Amino acid sequence: MQNRIQIDGVWYVREQQEPEVQLDITRFKGMVTESDKYCFEATKIKDGSVPGKYYDDCDIEFTDKRVKPWKTDLWDNNAWMRGVLDNNPESLAELDNLGPQGEAELKAFLKVLKEEGWI
Repeated sequence: MQNRIQIDGVWYVREQQEPEVQLDITRFKGMVTESDKYCFEATKIKDGSVPGKYYDDCDIEFTDKRVKPWKTDLWDNNAWMRGVLDNNPESLAELDNLGPQGEAELKAFLKVLKEEGWI
């Protein structure tokens, strides 16, 4: 056995050392809504410098499930999100490819995010 050594009649076994791993953990909280055609997942990142505080803005990962392979997009402009809620024409122009159901689902989700103080 190569992992043993005998010294003065006593056998010793080589110790296995675990590699030291440094992790950079990002904590977050989230909300998600999903239908047969779309998925909207909002996340808020925890501010590591202030206990219990999260950054003011949130991100939404959008998944369009109408055609495979599914397409995803990340939306991180909270002013644009508020514009969608306010029916701002410039904001709504970005939603042309969603169709009425997608736009309605997004607006309903944004309303919840606004009520929760996320946007």
